[in-house]
Amino acid sequence: MKKYNRLLVLLLAVLLVSAVLTGCDEKETAPSVRAEDHSDARVLVVYFSYTGHLDRMAHWIADETSGDIVRVTAKEPYPDDYDKTVDRAKQEHDDETRPEIEIDLTQEQLAEYDTVFFGFPVWWYDLPMPMWTFLESYDFTGKTIIPFISHEGTSNGGSAFKSMKALVPGVDIRSDDYLSIHGEKVENSEQDVRSWVKGLGYSK
Repeated sequence: MKKYNRLLVLLLAVLLVSAVLTGCDEKETAPSVRAEDHSDARVLVVYFSYTGHLDRMAHWIADETSGDIVRVTAKEPYPDDYDKTVDRAKQEHDDETRPEIEIDLTQEQLAEYDTVFFGFPVWWYDLPMPMWTFLESYDFTGKTIIPFISHEGTSNGGSAFKSMKALVPGVDIRSDDYLSIHGEKVENSEQDVRSWVKGLGYSK
């Protein structure tokens, strides 16, 4: 019986050592590596915001990438009254209006960046019309554009990405990598936004 117990203890000891060594081996051979690394890219975050959701998201992205940030606004501000803004946005979309915009960005400044994170709320299943004006006002040749959106139900962006590709043909728009967050959840989504940036390889 004593001999049996000694053999059992020895066997358990061997199994324990083997388990420890196997665990160490897994840690050495399976490091966490990103598929892409764009941490050296020169990043610009451009966004349009009405409720403030995109403002939050844009600043988290700019902080995570150490990028610069600019905001697009309509020269004629949208009304504070939500319903009036909804009506105006629909009219602009139906009429394909290009509202005049205000933005502190020159073409020469834009030329300094490799990647543009492009943020907007989905309005009437599409881009807000001021962002149509913005895309048509600049040359994005050679740049990568990565969309991020807030929505109230159109989580896939509706026709927005199709519109972007038509407005800036030939530009690398990474519509498969877009970030989409429901408006009411944005306030508590900082870590989700930062994790998305890290997953794309742009975190500094």
